[in-house]
Parts: sequence; structure tokens; C-alpha cells
Amino acid sequence: MTGYVVVGGPGPTVADLEELAYTCRLLEGAADRLEAVAWTLARAGEACDPLSPAGTEARRTLAAVRASPWRVADHLRGLATSLRRVVELYTEAESLAHRAVRGAVVAVAGELGERPLVAAGLGALGTGVVAAAVGGVVAGSAVRSLLFQRPDPFAPLIAQHARRAAGALTADGRVELELLAVGAFVRASAPGRQVPTLRPVPEGARLLFGAVPPAGPTALLAVGDPPQLPVPGTVAAVLDNVARSYDREPTPFRLGTPEGVVSVQELTHPDGTTGWVVEIPGTEDWDLNDDNPMDLTTNGRLLAGMPDDLTDAVLDAMRRSGIGADEPVLLAGHSQGGMVGMSVAAAVGGAYSVRAVVTAGAPDIPKPVPPGVQVRHYRHTEDVVPQLDGFPDRTSANVTVVTRDLATSGGPTAPTIVEAHAIRRYVETAAEAERELAGSPGMRAFDAAAQEVLGPPGTTAVTRQFQVTRDPAVVAAQVPTVRPSS
Repeated sequence: MTGYVVVGGPGPTVADLEELAYTCRLLEGAADRLEAVAWTLARAGEACDPLSPAGTEARRTLAAVRASPWRVADHLRGLATSLRRVVELYTEAESLAHRAVRGAVVAVAGELGERPLVAAGLGALGTGVVAAAVGGVVAGSAVRSLLFQRPDPFAPLIAQHARRAAGALTADGRVELELLAVGAFVRASAPGRQVPTLRPVPEGARLLFGAVPPAGPTALLAVGDPPQLPVPGTVAAVLDNVARSYDREPTPFRLGTPEGVVSVQELTHPDGTTGWVVEIPGTEDWDLNDDNPMDLTTNGRLLAGMPDDLTDAVLDAMRRSGIGADEPVLLAGHSQGGMVGMSVAAAVGGAYSVRAVVTAGAPDIPKPVPPGVQVRHYRHTEDVVPQLDGFPDRTSANVTVVTRDLATSGGPTAPTIVEAHAIRRYVETAAEAERELAGSPGMRAFDAAAQEVLGPPGTTAVTRQFQVTRDPAVVAAQVPTVRPSS
């Protein structure tokens, strides 16, 4: 499907080098079957009576026919070998080139971090040059407007180039390299000489957010009379319920949703078994140590691999919902919520049976995926947020990344940063992927794990919602459950 790339999972996928590797396997399989046909024809010829005219003719015919499958099989094996070599060469070239670029970025940024005065001088010089250039362009536009007593005719062109310049800073995974440089710089600014690493962002985040004063205690409140979210029959429907879990004002037609809400859906299947879906929205406040833990502090601590109170709160919500140890669970989250979902999956141990985690627009966190948990990450090419970990997408047999290029697949031709990251866009992406990519090798394992939780048609759902808050007045009125994020 145009505009989509699937990477990872237990088998070949549907795009780029993975598609070539899959083609190699198909060619080799076809060659095996043709050789089996040739052997069958040979045995049939041997079974013919060599003393009768009919048997002799049959032997001669079968000998001529069996040569064709042999030749085609030989040709297919040669083609598969050539294609496999192409895959190896491209993989080696891309890997070496990417490592070289990342190594250079880390080396330069790290050296600047070790020499802060040099970095400050270069930064001031660069800022001055940019400011002078931008100021000159803006001043020229203003002067032309005054002289001609009408809007500057070049203003639209200037705005267009400005948008292109902003897009160039975020295109083609450049944010990943920019964050890599920031992480290496911050890490190198710590006392003493730092040994370079190609994964400096977690350590850099740990230095920055370790210096932030601990957030206050956190309380978890059960939401009275929560809205009953639709029964999710698909992964796209699960992400749609994540969108419904964001804070919103009440209207005459629906209940409102306060800040900091996590939704837990108990799904009862027609056969009486139970599955659970935990739906976690993303960042709702951009302050440090806000009353709502879905804030900047939690983002930084997750990227750093540090303990955070939102992960603890979700675990507490699961406990209070009554999830059984052997009942299958699907964790889902957008942006920060996706990072929390991964953090929860890494923390549950044997307490819960997490079968799958789905994230939308979320960076990776420095915690391993537990064995047996299927993970699917949805990402947009134009979305900068998944690049904030400063590292390329990590895939494995149980981790799949589905990437959509919005501009070439029916989305906005030039999406803004907000549009590319919007949860509604990711719901659309998941729904389209389910229609077009269902059954493809990279999708099967996760789909099977998710379906075990979601169940067949006829499944019913009960929604519970919990509000996470650091509001001192609310916390003081609760039974002491102290979870400072430190």
C-alpha cells in the first residue's frame, strides 16, 4: 500500500529491503517445488516398461518434460542469490552510513559539551547570523509595504520559504539526529571526561530531569459515573478510545473528562472469558511538576528510564479494576501514553498477563520489551515526537513499526507538526492499515495477540476511569498512597 512501511515482526514485511528478502524466500520455495516436480517425473519415467513401445515413448517424453522444471528451478535459485546479495549490500551500506553519521554527530556534540565556552561562542555567533538574516528579510518586507502602500508582493513567497525551512529541520529523521546531538552535548557537560555513546539521550535526560525537584505525592481517584466507551473490536477502535480519554469539557450530549484520566475497559467475551484494555492519553500539561502527572516531568523521566508516578498510577488502576493474573491485557497509548504503556509492560512482572502494547506517535524508552509481549508502534514520517529518543526504530520478532507517510497516502500534503502528531490522524492510520495490511506477515502476530484480548463479535464492555493527580488538597484527603516521582 502506497505510503505505508511495516518493519519488524516475526516474518518478512511488505516494504523496501524486507520485501526483497521475502521475494528471495518465495523464489527459493518455488525452486524447491519445481525440483520436486522434476524428481516425480523422473520416478514416473523409471516406472514405465522399457520393453514396450508405449513405455519407451513415455520414458522419452517424461525425460524431455522433466528437464524444463530443472532449468527453471536453477534460474530461480540464481535470481534469489543475486537478490539476496543486493539486500546484503544495501543493508551493509545503509548501516555503515548511518553509524558514520551518528558517530560524527556524537563526536562533535560531545566535544562541544566538554568545552562549554567554545560551544557558547559558536552558539552566539550562529544565533546572531540567523537573527540578522531573518531581521533583514522581515525589515525589507515591511519597507516595501510602506513604500508601495500595499501588502508586500513578496510576502507569500517569504512565508513559503519559511515553512520549507521549518520543514527541513524536521524532515527525513533529522529531529532524531538533532536530539542525538543535544543528548551528547548535555551528557558531555557533566563533570569529568565522558566516554562517547551512540545512545546519549537517556543519560542526557537523566542529568536534566534528575536536577528537577521531586514532584509531590500522587493520588488516584475513581471517576464516578464514567462515560461508557464503545466496545473496541479493532486496534483502531482502541486508539479511538484513547482519544476519548483526553480531557474535554462536558456538553449537553456527553459527560466531560477531567485531566489526567486513564480508562480501563473490562471486555466480556461471548464464551464468558474476560479481556482488559488500558487506554492512556498523552501529554496534557507542558509544565514541570504540574498537578496533572501527564506533564513535562513525566515525559523527561520516561525518556531517561527513571521511575515516574504515572506508571505507578496505571499499575494501581489495573489493581483496583480487579484484573486477574491470567486475564489477557492490551495496553494502548498516544505519545506520552505510549511510553507509559511500554513502561507498565516492563514493570508488571508476573502480576498481569500483558499480551500486547500498541503506541501511536510515541518515542522508545530505555526499557526492554518483556518476552511474549507483542508490540506495535504506529508512526508518521512527518511526526517529530517519535524521534525524540534520538535513536532509530528498534524492531524484533515481537516489535513491529508501522510507518505512514501522510503526504503520499491521502493525508495533508504538508502536515504541520500538530497535524502529524494528532491522535485522530493515528486512528485514521490504524484503520487504513487494518484494511490494507491485514494478514501480511509483519502484522499477524500482533493481530492475533490483540484479538485474544478484544474477543469476537458479541463482546461487551464496562468502562472504568481513574484520575491521576498531584493536587495537594486532593492528595491530603486520600488514604496515604505516596508515590513521589523520585
